[in-house]
Amino acid sequence: MKRKIAGLFALLLTVATAVTGCSGRITLDGTAEAASVNGVSIPLSEVNFYLRYQQAQMQSMYGAYFGEDFMSQDLMGTGTPYGETIRDTVVDTLEEYYIVEANAEDLGVSLSEEEKAAASEAAQAFLAANDSETLEAMTADEAAVTHVLELAALQSKVYQTLAQTIDTNVPDEDVVQKRISYVRNDITGTTDGDGNTTELSAAELAEKEITMNEILNEAKESGDLSAAAEAHDLTATTVTYGQDNNSSLNEDLKAAADELGEGEFSDVVKTDSAYYVIYMESLFDEEATETERQNVLADREQEAYDNWLNPLREAAEITVNDEVLNTIPLEKIFNMKQEETNTEESTDTDTTNTETTDTDTTDEETADDAASTDAAEETEAK
Repeated sequence: MKRKIAGLFALLLTVATAVTGCSGRITLDGTAEAASVNGVSIPLSEVNFYLRYQQAQMQSMYGAYFGEDFMSQDLMGTGTPYGETIRDTVVDTLEEYYIVEANAEDLGVSLSEEEKAAASEAAQAFLAANDSETLEAMTADEAAVTHVLELAALQSKVYQTLAQTIDTNVPDEDVVQKRISYVRNDITGTTDGDGNTTELSAAELAEKEITMNEILNEAKESGDLSAAAEAHDLTATTVTYGQDNNSSLNEDLKAAADELGEGEFSDVVKTDSAYYVIYMESLFDEEATETERQNVLADREQEAYDNWLNPLREAAEITVNDEVLNTIPLEKIFNMKQEETNTEESTDTDTTNTETTDTDTTDEETADDAASTDAAEETEAK
């Protein structure tokens, strides 16, 4: 989880009006112990609230692709309903939060009275925005909502505190990214409807090589590889790459590119699957290099946090009550839905995406944005 504390209040306000509207009824014992960390109980109310909020967000993003009942489907091909996977991840996240809560003071980290008040106000606004059936279905009482928000805020502060301890020096040579354009001409042959592949003949391969040489010569003359490729019904692709990052370039292509100086074209590069022509646009793409630098810094921040958290987690006595967790009906559907607004009165707001763990995907919004957008309803899956 990499959440900036600067976005805390926007995050809480987003939660405050995110879910409203309910049909059907779910009754759970929110006081039941879903899990415990070093003897401290995690109530079912917190697990279910956090799960339902995440579910509503995911429904709005993935429902159109996988259907409203995606929580009941085996989307990962593991034989397990996706809802169980999300539920278990929520439990893992709350276990982490409880460990952080128990140990944050060792780092001198705690929530300020202002931050606690913001969590309380957000929880109260959330309760006021939703009908009783929705709140019951989410086991969303003031204590559960407030505590989950406080836990998330505290984890954020701990993360940022540890992030400040990293070495921020990332030399250019460690992250430099080159930018190339290349044209690819496939030579793997043709495949029929039965999956049978017919390899290209020597004459066909020779013709493809001639085409690539024509593209190369035309590009050298015009300086425009893209136009030269299009003239032969092919397409030029532009990518950036470095030595240590994951790249879509195969090793043969990368090796050929690394032989080029800036502004140079390769000869036709032959591999087992395609012929290529490469143009080195830049030996130092500033934007891509800076992005890679930030990726390295983010990895170091995560490592600093993990190095603090993991020993605490390994030493913790954690129990999970599967019988209690299984009382959560995963066939229920929670949807975000847009409320009607007066577009003439709407104003632009600054929205920033917050990076987090798998079960915590939230857009940071301004107070005005949050007050006017999201609502949700809960229904029975068909």
